[in-house]
Amino acid sequence: MNEFKSFTFYPVTGWHIGPLSDHRALVLQFGYLDPTASREQPPQETLFFGLTIEMAKELVSNLSDQIDFAEKKGAKH
Repeated sequence: MNEFKSFTFYPVTGWHIGPLSDHRALVLQFGYLDPTASREQPPQETLFFGLTIEMAKELVSNLSDQIDFAEKKGAKH
């Protein structure tokens, strides 16, 4: 995993996820805040991303690993 020294991040405000009809895949869309936008601007939404079932399982595993790491290291937001 890379160490991030300084970068702009876009806080996630939510997501939509569901199965892709007639495929072994999921679609995923994130809602996020643009840090360069005015505070009055509503959250933005990404395009819909497609993930195979295998990719989705790997994402869940990677997220779990990173959550465990952050909790053990006492990472602060």
